[in-house]
Amino acid sequence: MKGRGISPDVLVYTSLLHGFCFRGNLEEAKGLFIEMVDGRVQPNVVTFTVLIDGLCKQQKLQEANELLELMIQRGQCPDTVTYTTLIDALCKQGRVEEVYGLLGLMFQRGHQPNTATYNTLTDVLCKQGRMEEANRVIGLMIQRGKHPDTVTYTTLIHALCKDVRLDKANKLLHLMIQRNEHPNIVTYNTLINALCKQRRLEEADRLLHWMVRKGQHPDIVTYNTMIDALCKEGRMEEATRLLDLMIERGQHPNTITYTTLVNAFCKARRMEEANALFELMIQKGQHPDTVTYTIMINGLCKIGLFERASDLLREMEEKGCAPNVVAFNTFIYCFSQKNETAKVVEFLLKMKQKNLSPDTTAIHIVLELLSNLKDETRQELLDKLPTFPLKELPSR
Repeated sequence: MKGRGISPDVLVYTSLLHGFCFRGNLEEAKGLFIEMVDGRVQPNVVTFTVLIDGLCKQQKLQEANELLELMIQRGQCPDTVTYTTLIDALCKQGRVEEVYGLLGLMFQRGHQPNTATYNTLTDVLCKQGRMEEANRVIGLMIQRGKHPDTVTYTTLIHALCKDVRLDKANKLLHLMIQRNEHPNIVTYNTLINALCKQRRLEEADRLLHWMVRKGQHPDIVTYNTMIDALCKEGRMEEATRLLDLMIERGQHPNTITYTTLVNAFCKARRMEEANALFELMIQKGQHPDTVTYTIMINGLCKIGLFERASDLLREMEEKGCAPNVVAFNTFIYCFSQKNETAKVVEFLLKMKQKNLSPDTTAIHIVLELLSNLKDETRQELLDKLPTFPLKELPSR
């Protein structure tokens, strides 16, 4: 620009700096900043903040702090955005003590952190298990005239749930509502998930219905969490009713939803219902993945429907869904239990064709089968078994 007789001002330089930083071209941005200073164009607060933000995003916090010092030396006062940018970056690295230092500097210079700044610090303290400090930060936040918002409460609820302090988390949920802060889907899902993990399903179900009455619609995560918990408790009828309810409410079950239910019915050896769900899944446009197929194959093999299981193995390959070792293990185990050695060899050969190596489970199954055979038969089977490349042992 200068070669063409154009003298860029601070606005032009700052816009160019923003563009370089946005694209991650930090060296170009720093070069432009030096050119700007050398050309006696005074960087303003926005200029410094843009470059500090660029440095923070590339985790160059030492350079960002040095630039903050330069900014102050050149008579530019950092604003709330400048401080918040640095605080956010420090929090992401868990450098809480440095955050406290910056907060003190902000207060000295008459700047007030915003709610997002307090939330960022609260989050990192909760993740570090420093709940008392997090509560003190929230106390400071209120003292300074900032009110905890949905993010604040959700962060605390998540931390309490992680510590399995569910009654306190539930009280905090009610407190936020009393203070006219509306829980969002993340808030509800956090508490429902924690209740389900502790097998407190009735409470989770009451919370699910309560959130609906409060105008918050459950999402796919909510339903999947509840369905998974019900299935683990063997309450498949309730889980199926919940599936029907989510469809009725316009929420589309995904592969995880159907696979969870199929797995539960397969484990209960209720293969007709498992197969019906498997077919419904496909009808609804959800594609079974390797896990879904493997679960179905395992369930079918356990009740002796090997032909149908083999059909599914072919189907999953045709649909570009590669069988895994677990799927082959299922066949190998079932045929070994029936002493059908030819079938065991057949599926080991298929594994080799797929460049799959037997895992510890498969090896154990074959060794057990060999130990139960007579010497002559054992040798015949050994001669037919395919060889697999040795896996490299992990370095110590």
